[in-house]
This record gives sequence, C-alpha cells and structure tokens, in this order.
Amino acid sequence: MILAADWVVPMDGPPIADACVEVEDGLIVAVRPANGGEDEGERFRNAVILPGLVNAHTHLEYTAMAGFGDGLPFTPWIADHIRRKDTQAVVDLLDQSRAGAAACLASGVTTVADCCYAGTVAQAAGEAGLRAIVYLEGFSVWEGLEGRIEAALDALPVSELVTAGVSPHAPFTVTHSDYAMLIGLARRRGLPVATHLLESSRETEHLDAFRDVLGPDTVAVHAVLVNEEDIALLADLDVPVAHCPRSNALLGCGIAPLTELLDAGVRVGLGTDSPSSAIDFDLWSEMRTAIMLQRARTGRADALSAHTALELATTRAAAAIGLSDTIGSLSPGKAADLLVLDLTGSSFLPWDDPVTAAVYGGSPGRVALTMVAGEIRYRRGEREILAATAARAKMIEAEPG
Repeated sequence: MILAADWVVPMDGPPIADACVEVEDGLIVAVRPANGGEDEGERFRNAVILPGLVNAHTHLEYTAMAGFGDGLPFTPWIADHIRRKDTQAVVDLLDQSRAGAAACLASGVTTVADCCYAGTVAQAAGEAGLRAIVYLEGFSVWEGLEGRIEAALDALPVSELVTAGVSPHAPFTVTHSDYAMLIGLARRRGLPVATHLLESSRETEHLDAFRDVLGPDTVAVHAVLVNEEDIALLADLDVPVAHCPRSNALLGCGIAPLTELLDAGVRVGLGTDSPSSAIDFDLWSEMRTAIMLQRARTGRADALSAHTALELATTRAAAAIGLSDTIGSLSPGKAADLLVLDLTGSSFLPWDDPVTAAVYGGSPGRVALTMVAGEIRYRRGEREILAATAARAKMIEAEPG
C-alpha cells in the first residue's frame, strides 16, 4: 500500500513535500518523494501524512462521563466521579471503552496508554484494532489486592497490539507497602507501570518518598506539583511523565512545569486523561493547550513550539511509554501506524509550514484516515463513532436526591 499527500512529516527527519509512504506487512517500508505516477497509490490533496498520535494517558472506561461535577474542587470532584463510576456494571464500562476506542481512532490516535479500572479497554482496543497498553488499576481498599490484580492480568485478552501493565492508582488510594507490592508484581512479569503522582494538593508527599519504587518503567502521570528536587529525581532515575494540561487546568490543579521537565531531559508524553476531566480524547486540542499554557506560564512566546508539541504526541510520547522502537515516527522498519490530516478549507493553505499547520489546524473532524499496523482502522465517512448513551443515562438517573 502506498499513500501520498502534499506533505509527509516523518518526525525522524524534516518534512518532505509532495511525498508518499510505502507500507508492507504492517511496517513502514519507505518514505520518499512521490513521482506523480500510478505507483504513488492513493493520493490525498491538501493533506499531510503524520505518524499516528500516541495518547500517553487515558481512561477509556469513562468516555460517557464528560461534564459531571464541573467546577468542583478536586477532592469532592473525585468523590463524585467514584460515586458515578460505581453505578456502572462491567458491560457499561465496556460500552464506554468501545466508544472511546472508536473516538481515538477517528481523531488520529493509534496508541493509548490507559489506566483501566475493570480491564474492559483490552477487549475494546482489540476489537477496534487500536494499539494499547492497559494498566490495570489497583486500590488498597480492595481485599486481596495482589491476588485480584494477578487474576485480572491472567485474564486480560492481550495480543500483538494490546499489552498489559499495572497501575497503583495514586498516593491517596494506595499505601506505600501496596505501591511496592504492585510495582514488584509488575516487574516480576516484565510489565510497565503508570501511577498518578502530584496531580493535586491532596498529595502532600513529594517524589523522594517513592524513590525506592520509581524507575524508567514507571510513568508518573500529571506531575503538576513537582518542585526542583522532584524534577532532578525524575531525570536521575529516568522516570517518564504523562502531561495532561487540559485535565489539570479544568480541575484547577495547576499547570505542570513542562518546560523545566523537558530541559532536565525527562521523557514526557502528552495525554488527554478522560472526558470526565478533560471533555474528550482530542489530542490536537491537547497540543494547542500545552503550547498556550506554557507560553502564558513563562511569559515567553518561544517556550513551547508547535514542533515540540507534535513530538509530545508522537516520538516523545512513544518514548515515555516505552514503545519508541515500534511507533512514534514514520521510520522504515517501524509499525505502519499513521494518519492523514486533511486541511481543505482551513486558513493554513497554501502551505507554509506543515507542522505548524497540523498542530494548529488539526482536529478529529479533519482526520481523513487512520492506520494501525498497516490496517486502515478509520476512514472518514465510513465508520460511525460509537455512542455510550445508555451508560451515561444510568449515571444521570443515579443522581442523589
């Protein structure tokens, strides 16, 4: 299969004008100038081909929870979130996961790193052809926590695209001893870890308290309230970070010091979190929000460029979740995970800089095609995004009073 467009942005080199991407057996074979002949395959006008977006932090099981508790401080907000989540049966969570997987593919996301309460994301991602790391969440209030997570891992429907991980939820829901147990369990199985750290003022301990369990395999999600010592520790231990600017802003948690993390050499990937805190899974909006908040926070127009924002959603995100050898760029030999972004009718044509145009002009509605491992998983106009209205209705009916 060959796809051609006005531009190809491979991310492992400069953008190539009037170019095409060759795909064979699920892998990128070549990225080269198009010759205008029959062997350039399918041609997309006014479009750019990019690596598939990598969402470094999601909760697909909460796809239908947008807007609940808006404006509440973090502690009562999360209490309301838990109350609503507890109204959901496994089938409700699976419906939401299916809708979330479809929405991700329709927006150009080809990989998610999902912290999953009930494990349904593994089934939904497998059905949709979405690449996923499914970190099974653990909470200290659960009786027999270790055995419960072990059994869930054994039952998870993993595949070439869907792999397992472990997620001690957060310091306010998991004890230090359970952190050590869950991360030890993951490492015995060779699995990655993700955990929410320093997201809000509810957390009073800084990262030195977790020095004995953090490492290159443990993604620190949020890291909003990290100080200079925390950043130095993250860099020293090579602990990656998932940065979720819209969620952090909407919940009033603050703005993570992204530029300082990047300057320190910390591996950072961009994540949307869930619609319950960030409206949707729109990673294009997340890129723009990251740029605006860092420029506003630092008072510098050059604080975060469009190119770096795109890296945070592709190459850097892949590195943060440990998949940089497989995805994140259109490099020959890597998986053929890519998207075609159509900017017809936008204010970014004629072309000046395809990266700037993509970051500022991109949106789910402009994604013409999404490919995962060489298979077209979404083509605009051919696949309806699934709804999860029944699950949402059940949560609304359960309103107190």
